[in-house]
Amino acid sequence: MRFDGVEIKVTLGRDLTGQAVEELQLPAEDPWQIWFWEDVTPGDGPGTPLLDRGVILRARDKARGDDDATIKLRPCRRSQLTDRWLATTKGKTGGEEWELKLEADWSGERRVLAASYSYDRPGGLVREAGQGNRPVQDLFTADQLLFLQDCSGTAINLATLTALPPVTATRWKDVPAAPHGLDPRAERWTVGDLDFLELSVVADLGQASRRQAELTAFLWSRGLAIGAQQQNKTRQVLEHLMARAVEPTSTGRPVEHR
Repeated sequence: MRFDGVEIKVTLGRDLTGQAVEELQLPAEDPWQIWFWEDVTPGDGPGTPLLDRGVILRARDKARGDDDATIKLRPCRRSQLTDRWLATTKGKTGGEEWELKLEADWSGERRVLAASYSYDRPGGLVREAGQGNRPVQDLFTADQLLFLQDCSGTAINLATLTALPPVTATRWKDVPAAPHGLDPRAERWTVGDLDFLELSVVADLGQASRRQAELTAFLWSRGLAIGAQQQNKTRQVLEHLMARAVEPTSTGRPVEHR
């Protein structure tokens, strides 16, 4: 049965971010911009309607090109995916690489299944869509939209969605201070008063518990205390941005960034 492995994550809050960058010997890198789209409805309060239905629409404007757009279903069930999508893995279409992954996300005691379908996008498209100069429908490919329709289990009119303000992200494929064989990645997200660092490793299911323990032990050994309640970075960011998006302006209307 289709299962692509486990991604194990640990998130450090803003009180530890600066210390963590120093302790982990993370070098300066060019930042990315990450955009999310959500259902901002005036008068509906600061909820996260798409996220609460397990749908995440994200696009990344990377520092060195290779921009991409992702439709992620999390949490999801394997039975949500039709046979076509269970058989879809990765490839290249029209010069653009794509990949569909079905992985477990582990964060502390929280364990959920996630299906993500990512496509490379032409330079400039992500930024144009994020800034409201192109409709979000242009951002995702026809195959991605079919995946959303077939597997999300919820109706979504993309034309009504709002592009939220971008998150500034810095990613490190290697962590210099990590012991040989651990091979963690690190990603720092900042937006508004949020600033946090996520460390992650990937593993087969049979090795996941051991790898989670090794990642945790490594961070503790560097004096980085891991909070008992681990919340993934996407939820933290979307809750923050949605609260801002529905705040009334001086005109009495919510702030929107289409």
